[in-house]
Amino acid sequence: MDTSTSPQASEAPTAQPPEDTKMQIDTEEPIPLTSPLRTHHKRGLPPTLASTYPHGHISGHARSPAQQAAFEARKEEILKTMSTADIEKRYEEKVKEIRGVLEETERKTKEVEGEMEKLRMDREMERRVWGKLRRMKEGGG
Repeated sequence: MDTSTSPQASEAPTAQPPEDTKMQIDTEEPIPLTSPLRTHHKRGLPPTLASTYPHGHISGHARSPAQQAAFEARKEEILKTMSTADIEKRYEEKVKEIRGVLEETERKTKEVEGEMEKLRMDREMERRVWGKLRRMKEGGG
């Protein structure tokens, strides 16, 4: 009996995931910041935050067609309500905010590293003291 012509086989769904889903699956993992593919720098941001596409995400990937259409629609809406100077001003404010967050994170990281170094030094001192106490106990005991 030929199963390829049976009603069950012909009714089986052969739908593939929509294009947007494929793009999301492909872009789940961000491209590493050190990748040589990242050649398009973002204006006003550190050079390490580059994309692989001129208008791509910071994750390094291009937008899907649906994301690009939504981006274009939002861009049209913004351009109707704001002047170029207003957009530049908001952009600079956002960049300043992001830089502030990055600087604060860097400051906290240095603070934690300093604290960790102090704890390492304390631990090394404790090891030396315990070693001396053990030797004194073994030798004088």
